[in-house]
Amino acid sequence: MIGLDDLLVRFGERELAERTDRENASEIDFDVVQRAIDDAVAEADSYVRAAGIMRLSQPSPALKGYVCDIARWRIYDDAASEIVEQRYKLAIEWLKFASKHPAMLDDTLAVLTSEERNRTGCAVEPNKPPDWSDYAA
Repeated sequence: MIGLDDLLVRFGERELAERTDRENASEIDFDVVQRAIDDAVAEADSYVRAAGIMRLSQPSPALKGYVCDIARWRIYDDAASEIVEQRYKLAIEWLKFASKHPAMLDDTLAVLTSEERNRTGCAVEPNKPPDWSDYAA
């Protein structure tokens, strides 16, 4: 869904080096970045699955941006600035909303018909009260 290049474009090499290189703050620690990316993707995937999507065909640019914000927050760990914290919270709020509106998550869902979007392979029985005549003796 996202990779190191996405974080570099959004936040720059200097910021990633300062936040991940615990000794010199001069080089990016790729293991720290990858762990943050993996954790951020897993967190976002939980909302994607809640929306009923098992696999994204084409993640929306908005989703990618919010996953980058989550990864950045994870990179900052317990030293997140106010803006990093706010962007993380905004990402989570967006994911909660998007989980109820799946077309926001995957660009290919926006072009599907409502019938195609609703085809999930499961049946839903309407919740209706029983007819009392069914219980007549």
